[in-house]
Amino acid sequence: MRIFGNIWTQFKEYLVLILLLLISVFFISHSDHRSVKNLKTTTFGAFAFVSSIFSDALHTAGLKNENEKLRKQNAELMLEINKLREFGIENVELKNLLSVKDTISYQLIPAKIISKSFSADQTIFTLNKGNDEGIKAGMAVITGEGLVGIIERSSDDFSLIRTLKHTNFRVVVKDQRSRFQGILHWSGSQLIISNLPKTSEIKLGDRIVTSELSSLIGQPFPIGIVKKIINPDEGYFNNVLIKPFVEIEKVENVFIVATIPHKIKNSIELNFYNNGN
Repeated sequence: MRIFGNIWTQFKEYLVLILLLLISVFFISHSDHRSVKNLKTTTFGAFAFVSSIFSDALHTAGLKNENEKLRKQNAELMLEINKLREFGIENVELKNLLSVKDTISYQLIPAKIISKSFSADQTIFTLNKGNDEGIKAGMAVITGEGLVGIIERSSDDFSLIRTLKHTNFRVVVKDQRSRFQGILHWSGSQLIISNLPKTSEIKLGDRIVTSELSSLIGQPFPIGIVKKIINPDEGYFNNVLIKPFVEIEKVENVFIVATIPHKIKNSIELNFYNNGN
C-alpha cells in the first residue's frame, strides 16, 4: 500500500487529468447534443485525413519496393531464359554429353540513372551506385530486356555507363541460332556487326547475344535481333544491322551484374575498350 501511496503522491495531478479525460471522452461519445456531434465529425475527419496521409506514404514506399523486386525478378528471368536458350542449342550440338551443369550465377545490384548525356556518337549515363556498393569498371549493366552497356568508371558513390550507343563501345557477339561470331559497334546511327563473311548463316530476326569468347563480357546477354543484312555486290563481307532489345533513351532503372573480371581483361579487350577514352 505504501508503494501505491507514493505513486499517488508523486503523480496525482497526472492521474486525475487522465481520469477526467476518460470521463470526458465517455460522455462525449454517448452524447447526442448537436455541438458534440459536430465536434465528433470534425475530430474523426481530421483523424481520417492524417491517417490517409500516413497510409498513402506507406503505400507509396511499399509500391516502390515492390516495383524494384519485380524489375529484379524480370531481369533474373531474362538471364535464366537466355541461359536455357544457350543450353538448348548446346544440347543439340553436344547431345552425347548428358551431365551439363549450370554453374553460372548472377548477383544483380539495382541502380537508378540520375543523369543522361546524349549525342550522335556517345550516349553515357550516370548511376547512383559506385565503389561503396562493389561496382567496378567492366561490369555489365542490364535491364529485363537485355544489355544496356558497361561500367566505364566509378567513384565511391557514382558510376558511368558506356552504353551500346557509343562509338568506342565494341564487344564480341554471336548469332544465337547459327553461332557465327562478330564485333558489334555503334556507327553513330546504327548498331552494326561489320565484316561478316557472306557465307555466314545469318537471317532476319535472328537473336544476337554477347559471346562467351569475349573477355569483356563473358556471359551471353541479349543484345537484339537482326534487322537488315547489307549485302554489297563487291567483296566477301556483309554488314548486319541490329535492332536492340533495350530502348536506351527510355531506361531509368538498371541492374549491374556483379561478376568478377577475367584475369586477361586488362591485357587484351579491356585495354582496347579503355583506349577509346
